[in-house]
Amino acid sequence: MQQYKTNPPTCQTPEDAHWDWKMKASEWRKYLAFSSFSLICDGELQGLLLINNSKFAKLNEQFGKPLVYIEFVATAPWNRPELQSPPKYRGTGSIFILAAIEASKHLGFKGRIGLHSLSQAANFYEHKCGMTQLGKDPNHQNLTYFEMTEQQAEQFCHNRL
Repeated sequence: MQQYKTNPPTCQTPEDAHWDWKMKASEWRKYLAFSSFSLICDGELQGLLLINNSKFAKLNEQFGKPLVYIEFVATAPWNRPELQSPPKYRGTGSIFILAAIEASKHLGFKGRIGLHSLSQAANFYEHKCGMTQLGKDPNHQNLTYFEMTEQQAEQFCHNRL
């Protein structure tokens, strides 16, 4: 089994390192609007995703339309290029974006998704996923808010084929 860095420099400590996933899963499990996903490969957890289907779009062109909101998403440390070179597996984040898009389509939301990003992940959402940045949200810990339109979802899925 490949080892990963267990004590990265402070500047590389993942912003989500303090998340208690067991608590998060039990907290949201009782609500029908929430769904959780895990990615397991070779018997090992590679990442986790929690989505909410009760939110609405803020972007002008889709304002007020329902979307799938990504509450939490995390990739295992050994899959993060900034912590492990080379990462054990690549693409966990993209797989979760695809899962959120598919959940959105399944619900009739046409691939629309939204999320508030930790600063270390903002570049991924804007440049790798092609999401639209709507700026910092003072009502949500001043995190940067992103949305993906139907067209952006189609483009993201097309680029992954």
